Amino acid sequence: MVVLITVVFLLALALPGYIFAKAKMLPKSASEVLSVIVLYCCQPVVVITSFQKCAFSVDICLNMLIVFALAAALHIVFFIGLRLALSKSADTDRIRIIKYASVFSNCGFMGLPFLQSLFSESGMQSEILIYGAVIIVVWNIMNWTFGVYILTKDKKEVSLKKVLLNPVIIAVYIGFAMFFILQKPLVELAAEGTIGYKILSKLMSSLEFISDMVTPLSMIVIGIRLANVNLKQLFMDKWAYLSSAIKLVVFPLAAIFTVAYLPIPSTIKYTVFFLLAMPSATSSVMMAVKFNQNSDFATVCVLLSTILCIITLPLLYLFMNGLLNIPL
Repeated sequence: MVVLITVVFLLALALPGYIFAKAKMLPKSASEVLSVIVLYCCQPVVVITSFQKCAFSVDICLNMLIVFALAAALHIVFFIGLRLALSKSADTDRIRIIKYASVFSNCGFMGLPFLQSLFSESGMQSEILIYGAVIIVVWNIMNWTFGVYILTKDKKEVSLKKVLLNPVIIAVYIGFAMFFILQKPLVELAAEGTIGYKILSKLMSSLEFISDMVTPLSMIVIGIRLANVNLKQLFMDKWAYLSSAIKLVVFPLAAIFTVAYLPIPSTIKYTVFFLLAMPSATSSVMMAVKFNQNSDFATVCVLLSTILCIITLPLLYLFMNGLLNIPL
């Protein structure tokens, strides 16, 4: 019920974007502008502040490596499996979008806000957000290599520069460097009550304000995009249902059975599961536009999977937590 309530109220935050877009109160460029703010400002700050909520720990560093390896392996294996499963299908723009949208999760725009909301009252939140940032690093590496190749079939379009200079990856560099060098949260460098402590406290408070913007802004972007889609097309496209079934059921189940019985902390298991079980990435639309693919179909895939995750996320969590008896 907690997972269900979290998903429902998270998606309810999309309503202002939907209403304002339908009422023509927002310009057509609104979603792009807000996306830039989230991607280049809010998400990097979330990553940096997450590292500042934990004291340095060798265990966390080792767990980050485990998360990286698991997320990378799952993406690669699923890429290969999906390519084999769809090998007999014609290489149309729809098939390319399905391959992309079925693998890439909305782990940045929806995954991090979901983890923030679900674990808002838990002492595990900071650690889980660090692991979430690692998965986003993997996502970016895969997106600008495998993802670009899926859509273009051209190795020349693969960009290592975009992998290394992505805003979230740069934030991980900064956050981890501070985490390793300082060995403790920034605010603890000054004695409580001193001017230095007050300055550092205000700095962290300001950064927290920015990081808290990730959730509402991300959902508003989704609402704006939903307002610009024909609802009949959204619910009548059988290929979009295929994409959603693979993304919301097949891939998460593969993730569950991969991590279920490994001798690793449950925080890792659930971070990997939740972020890979997110709906199709909003980048499906942006990448489709960039590389002249079917952006209308990509939009339908993203929005349909976002709506259907209200059902799939709680049920898959129930399966993992209840039937497989993996404690959170």
